Amino acid sequence: MSQLPDPYGPAVPSPYAPAGGYLPPQSAFVQPGGDLYNDPLVAPPNGGVGGWFKRIGSLFQHSWKSTLTILAITQLLPGMVIGVGAIFVGVYVGLEIVNLVPEAGTGTGTGTGEFDFATVLPLIAAVVVVAILLYILQLAGYAAATHSVTRQAAGTPATIGESLGYGFRRSLGLFAWYIPVGLMILVGALACLLPGIYLTAATALVGPIFLFERINPIGRSFKMLHNSGGRVLGRLALIVLITIGLGFAVSIIEAIIEAVVNAVSDQSFGPTVNGVALVTMGAIVSVVLSAVIQLPVTMFQFAGILLTYTEQRGYEGATTQHLNAELR
Repeated sequence: MSQLPDPYGPAVPSPYAPAGGYLPPQSAFVQPGGDLYNDPLVAPPNGGVGGWFKRIGSLFQHSWKSTLTILAITQLLPGMVIGVGAIFVGVYVGLEIVNLVPEAGTGTGTGTGEFDFATVLPLIAAVVVVAILLYILQLAGYAAATHSVTRQAAGTPATIGESLGYGFRRSLGLFAWYIPVGLMILVGALACLLPGIYLTAATALVGPIFLFERINPIGRSFKMLHNSGGRVLGRLALIVLITIGLGFAVSIIEAIIEAVVNAVSDQSFGPTVNGVALVTMGAIVSVVLSAVIQLPVTMFQFAGILLTYTEQRGYEGATTQHLNAELR
């Protein structure tokens, strides 16, 4: 007959315990994403704004390299192309309007002020097509960044190429859903300011819902907003306020660059073809620098929207592991 241990005797160390008789903390036995209070993407229920901000900081700390690379390829470069293209279109149209042709030996231009819309219509159509293609590329980057962050948080990191491949597979679906979203917001904004703001907030989670759940993302986004008790609206308001503050700083830098370039061009060349060229180059430099400065803002917006969605999924019992399994 085996001898039962004396419950009042000295403690006997467990054969599974390390030296010292103390077991590791519970978190050591939990798979990534399985601990309710230490989940990398899902804030715990009633964790408040602090839990949301903590996970944004953690996302930047652990996934900033892959996120920066993906968004630089799919957001920064298209933004530069669109901005520079718009400048050239504007300059071309402007020169067509004033017919600024330099006279021989003077470098100044004279014009009739006549404008033929047919000459620039194909250019405008081409710009619209390119803008749509670049927007699809940006959506692919958003999906790729979501894939990369989720895989890494779940402990199954993917390469940049794998994430970009996933993003391009989902980009057309995202584009198809954002067409009605954009039309809804446009109609709401034209009707009145408040409906436009409401529809913008109500459809803010369409992107992550489509990527993770793929079932009626517009209706699901409305439902999440209405069932959140103000959490979603509060997180979105914080994202907007922080974005406005960062955008104001970017605008100041843009204004300084443009003012310096314009002052130099006016003093050196005046209203000549050379002066227009210098102003154009200054505008291009401003666009490029603004796009670079805007990249961290874009990263914050991406993280804020994604973690607003994952926080709401946490109230439904989801964890990072569940989200990772859904992302396919």
